[in-house]
Amino acid sequence: MTQATLNFQFTKPPSSAPVEKGFFTLKILYKVVAPYRRQLVFVFLSLFLAAGMVLSLGWGLRYLIDAGFAEKNSTALDTILLLMGLSVILLAIASFGRSYFVGWVGERVVTDLRQQIFNHLLTLDVSFFESIRPGELVSRITADTTLIQIVIGTTAAIAVRNTLLLMGGLAMMMATSIKLTLLTLIVVPIVIIPILIYGKRVRHLSRLSQDCMADVGGFLEETLSGIRTCQAFVHEEIDRSQFKNQTEKAFEMASRRTHLRSLLACLIMILVFAGISLVLWCGSRDVLNGTLEAGQLSAFIFYAIVAASSTGSFAEIFADLQRAAGALDRLQELLSARSNQPSSQNVYTPSAYHQAPNPSNEVVAFHSVRFAYPSNPERPILNNISLSAAPGEKIAIVGPSGAGKSTLFSLLLRFYTPQSGSIYVDGENIKNMDVKEVRRRIGLVPQDPIIFSQSLYDNILYGRPEAHESEVWKAAEQAHLLKVIEGLPQGIHTLLGTKGVRLSGGQKQRLAIARALLKNPTILLLDEATSALDSESEHLIQRSLDLIMAPRTTIVIAHRLATVLKADRIIVMENGHIDAVGTHTELMKQEGLYRRLALMQQAEETRRETQK
Repeated sequence: MTQATLNFQFTKPPSSAPVEKGFFTLKILYKVVAPYRRQLVFVFLSLFLAAGMVLSLGWGLRYLIDAGFAEKNSTALDTILLLMGLSVILLAIASFGRSYFVGWVGERVVTDLRQQIFNHLLTLDVSFFESIRPGELVSRITADTTLIQIVIGTTAAIAVRNTLLLMGGLAMMMATSIKLTLLTLIVVPIVIIPILIYGKRVRHLSRLSQDCMADVGGFLEETLSGIRTCQAFVHEEIDRSQFKNQTEKAFEMASRRTHLRSLLACLIMILVFAGISLVLWCGSRDVLNGTLEAGQLSAFIFYAIVAASSTGSFAEIFADLQRAAGALDRLQELLSARSNQPSSQNVYTPSAYHQAPNPSNEVVAFHSVRFAYPSNPERPILNNISLSAAPGEKIAIVGPSGAGKSTLFSLLLRFYTPQSGSIYVDGENIKNMDVKEVRRRIGLVPQDPIIFSQSLYDNILYGRPEAHESEVWKAAEQAHLLKVIEGLPQGIHTLLGTKGVRLSGGQKQRLAIARALLKNPTILLLDEATSALDSESEHLIQRSLDLIMAPRTTIVIAHRLATVLKADRIIVMENGHIDAVGTHTELMKQEGLYRRLALMQQAEETRRETQK
C-alpha cells in the first residue's frame, strides 16, 4: 500500500439548507479518499457482506419459527441454526475487513491531509502568520483533521452500512408484508424533519466549539513557550484565570452542542420505536386473524428494527458530518490562503540548494522603496529608500529602534513586498525571481535566533542539510562552539530542548553564526549578530565574521561601534528615511544623529570601564 499524493482544492459551498451542507461534506470526503479506491473496494465488499449476513438472520428467524418450531421439524431446525451460525461467522469476518480497511483509509487520508496543509503553510507569506497564533494552527492541523479521521474511519463506514441495512431491511419488509411496510414508511418523514431542523444548529455550535478549542491551544502554546516571562513577572494567577475562562467557554460550547445532539438522538429514538410499536400492534392483529404467520411477523419486526436502528443512527451520523463540515471550513481557510510571492514548485535538491559564492555578481540595490506593514498600511515604515551594496562591500546600518533597519532585511528576503520601488540582486528585480532562489543566496544571522529542539549538530546542519559532517564541525569551530560542545552531556548531538533552552543567549548567536557559515551564502545579513555576546566572545566571533564577510556582500545592522568601524560605508536611518551616509570618520565630523549615538555609546563604555 503506497502513499498517494493529495491534490485537491476546497470550494466554498453555497449557503443552503443543513442537508446540503452534509452533502457538501460527503463530496469533500469523497475527494480525499478517492486516491485509495483499491482499499475502498475491500471496504464496500465487507460492508455488503456484513449487511447481507445481518439480513439473512431475519430470514433464518422466520423459518426457525415457521418451519422449525411450528412444524416441530428437528432436521429443519438443525439446518437453519447451522446456516445462521455460518452467517454469524461470515458477519464477523466482514466486520474485521470493514474495521481494518476503513481505519487504514481514515488514518492514511488524515496523514496526507496534514502533510498537504503543512506544506501549504510553508508557502505562505510571513504576514499570514502575524495574523494567526501558532497554537491555533496546531489545533487545526491536529484536532480538526482528527474530526475528519473520525468521519472517514468510523462515521462514513457506519453511514454506508446503515444505508445498506435500511435499503435491504425495507426490501425484505416489502417482501414480507406490503401493508405493514407502508405503515412503517409513515414514520420516516417524522424522523427526517428533526434532522433538518436541528442539523444547522449542530453545525454552527460545532464550528464555535472548534474555534474555542483553537483559542485554548493558542493561549496554552503562548504561555508555556513564554514560561520564564510568566514566572518572572509573577503572572501565574492571571494566566490561570485566563486559561480557566477560555476552557470554561470551550466547555460551554461543547456542552451546548452535546446537549442538542443528544436531544436530537433521543427524539428520533422515541419517534422510531413508537412507530415500531404501532406496526407491531397492527401485525399482531393480522396473526390473530390468520392473514399473517407468526414467523413472518417475527421476521418483519426484525427487519423493521434493523431499518429503524439504521434510521435512528443517522442523527449521530449527521451530527458527525456537521462537525466535520465545521472542521473542513476551518481547514479550507488555510488551504485557500495564497502567497503573494511567486515561487517555482521545484523539488529540493542539494545542488539546487547550495551554490558556490560569486561575490563579483552580487550587487544589492534598493530603489525608491516605500513600505508599510499590511496590519497598518497608513503608517509607512520606509519612505523613498535608495541604497546599494557593491560586490564584497560591507554596509553597516545604524539608527534608533523603529527606524526601519530590520524591515530592509525582511524586504530583501521577500517576506514582504514593498508598495512602491524595487529591490535588485545582481541587476535583477527580485519580484521577478523565484523567491527560493533569492533566499538561497542569502545567509541571515538574526538578533534573536531560532533554535530548534533538535541536537546542536542538526541545528547547524539546518543551514545546508546536505553538508558533510566535517563541514559542520568546521563551522562550529569557526563560530567558537567547541568549548560549548565539550560542556554538553552528549556533545554536539545533545538535544537542545524547546527554543534551545540548554544554551545561553550568546551561545545561541554563535550557533546561528555557525549555521550561516555552513550555508556559505553570497549575501550575508547580520542583524545585531553579536548583541548577546560578552566582550571576549565578541572579539573571537568578530574575527570569524571578518573572515566570512570578506568575499561576500554584507549588510550589518548594529549599534556597537566595534561592529561598524570596519564598514566600508555606514547608512544612518531615522523614521524610515536615510539620514546620512559615510564612513565612521566622515560621520563623526557632522553634527548629526550618528555622532550623537556614537558619543552616547562611548560615554556608556567609559562609564562601564570606570565601574570595573
